[in-house]
Amino acid sequence: MCAQVSHAHGPWQHLHDTAWSDSFSTSFQVAPLGGDFPHFLWSHDGKYFAECSESAISVRETASFELIRDEDGKKKTLKFPDLSTFQWSPKDNLLSVWCLERENNPARLVLVEIPSRRELASRSRTQVEASMHWQSEGDYLCLINTKLSKTKKKGATNLEIFRIREKNIPVDIVEVKDSVRGFHWETKGHRFALLTSDESGHHPKMFIYGLSKEKCEALSFFDLPSNSYNKFFWAPEGQYFVCAAVGHGDLLFGGMTSDNKLEILHKDEHFMLTDVQWDPSSRYVITAVTQPMQNEIGGFKYSMEAGFAIWTFQGRVLHRQQKEKLWQIAWRPHPPCLLSQAKQSSIRKNVKQYSKKYDHLDDQAKEAARNAFKNERETKMSHFRKVLERLDDAKHQRSEENGWADAVERHLAGQGWEPVNVTTQEVIEAVEEKI
Repeated sequence: MCAQVSHAHGPWQHLHDTAWSDSFSTSFQVAPLGGDFPHFLWSHDGKYFAECSESAISVRETASFELIRDEDGKKKTLKFPDLSTFQWSPKDNLLSVWCLERENNPARLVLVEIPSRRELASRSRTQVEASMHWQSEGDYLCLINTKLSKTKKKGATNLEIFRIREKNIPVDIVEVKDSVRGFHWETKGHRFALLTSDESGHHPKMFIYGLSKEKCEALSFFDLPSNSYNKFFWAPEGQYFVCAAVGHGDLLFGGMTSDNKLEILHKDEHFMLTDVQWDPSSRYVITAVTQPMQNEIGGFKYSMEAGFAIWTFQGRVLHRQQKEKLWQIAWRPHPPCLLSQAKQSSIRKNVKQYSKKYDHLDDQAKEAARNAFKNERETKMSHFRKVLERLDDAKHQRSEENGWADAVERHLAGQGWEPVNVTTQEVIEAVEEKI
């Protein structure tokens, strides 16, 4: 891994420089998110990075790459027997840790503050299968736990939502009767989407839940058109979303209004789509069919459909293009917004007032454009009529000289036309009066 980042800068360069020295070495080989990579997870501000074994987490300071110290000032790892996975909060130096159940020890979720190593909250569960989901702003953490029988058959599912910013971190519990197929927090928001199906895998539904100060409640639900819908993508600024059937192609564009009403804007298809990405402004969506780079033979089935399409957030397609051997596609990142979060929230709340103002400006611009077009057309027509008048005057002035008038009379006489007067009478209205 170190050889791959030898030309990097900042913390990664420091990691490379120290990894080969005596000051830093590791034997941990467990990837905390599963799979083969990454072995290291960085905190949101880059001050710390963490790695794990099956029973401990090592949190190191990026500046020195030394383990953080405990209350006694000793450099130690964080011990968690039967450790399964851990995640950093997206906005705070806070670890969420999930430990598996083993013998008489129940499964546990632990929230640990870094670098104080203080345990903020914990939950114990038995005979469950669980996953953790952080909200983008670190305000909430959702633990999805599904009850398992002794034969590992799945039972009821509970959503345990930790309110991280509130005192003592209270927890809301939402019971879900159906099987949960997907959980997705609204970006920068207080809502989340849930994709479910019944035990047999049929009757797919989409639920939208909202968190208020008092409780978590279902805001709306929608029966999905088919069982192929398996992914959900919130816009980077929240409110709008795309529900997609990745691998199949169905697309559902929708959004939530300011008063929490669900709007389905458009339904379309991008056959065999593999990628869905919102642009950073939340105005456009790109869908693509890409081929896997590692397996050219396995990517053959995508080669005929490789390409991309660009849509508006309402679902109107703007551009389609087939692209042979399309391996990857991505939007250019945007710099952070210069407005504060409070200002952004105020704009969203009062968007109708802003809309009236800018709609009026748009109407004025349209009216000015119409008037300019009308004036330009009248000017051109006036110029054209003057040209016709000059031609007509020239014709009359030279008609006798050139014999045009006599030629026209001879032509008409040769046609054999005779003027005939026909009188037609038509009753327009009849009125009867009694005498």
